[in-house]
Amino acid sequence: MKLLIIRPQPGADATAHRLRAAGHEPIVMPLFSIEHLPVQSASANGYDAILLTSGNAARAAVGFLTQDHGKPIYAVGSATASALHILSIPVAKIGSEGVEALVRIAVADGHQRLLWLAGEDHSPIPHIDGVRIDIEIVYRSATVSAPADFLDHLTESDVVILHSSRAAGHFAELCATIGVPRANVTLATFSSAIAEAAGGSWGALITADAPNDAALLKAIQGQFTPTHCQDERGAPIEGLI
Repeated sequence: MKLLIIRPQPGADATAHRLRAAGHEPIVMPLFSIEHLPVQSASANGYDAILLTSGNAARAAVGFLTQDHGKPIYAVGSATASALHILSIPVAKIGSEGVEALVRIAVADGHQRLLWLAGEDHSPIPHIDGVRIDIEIVYRSATVSAPADFLDHLTESDVVILHSSRAAGHFAELCATIGVPRANVTLATFSSAIAEAAGGSWGALITADAPNDAALLKAIQGQFTPTHCQDERGAPIEGLI
């Protein structure tokens, strides 16, 4: 199965590695690049623990995280934990089902004042009674121009993987600009929020039951029916421009 990955590097290559190991053929075409932002006002003082939900946040805030703050770090997903490990930053616990589940793990450990280091496009801040969560934006995903072979890659792909709501919106806009029929494109997303951002009328829309590559691949394998990009006559979409 050919799976198109549009997330920025280095995440795109990490996803490609996992998909290739599962016997699939990833096509890497990043439509975003990561920009690190300075940690403007955050201080570990006054917080019980620090939350991270992406490896990008770990890399962007490495200077802050390596300070002698003594706060436990909670991470969502093995990719985030791996990025912290590579940076020699210890992890207290790893969650696998999103930021709210991670917060509940931290609360169960007795922490009620949490600092979340995140990207500009982040999921909603959980609201849990008695828990204070402040967020510091440490990176953003900037869109890049679609490559000249965007249409070629899209045409040969069985599934387009969308890792974020912003990616979903950007991809949908590109398809509209080029004139790609949505009914001939299959999308796979990490959450219902991402699926909603992509809009409707796609050939198929697959949503994982957890925000990680393993869950997404399981959902694809369980529900996938190949829908290659074609024009209304059933011909390959090349040459429509």
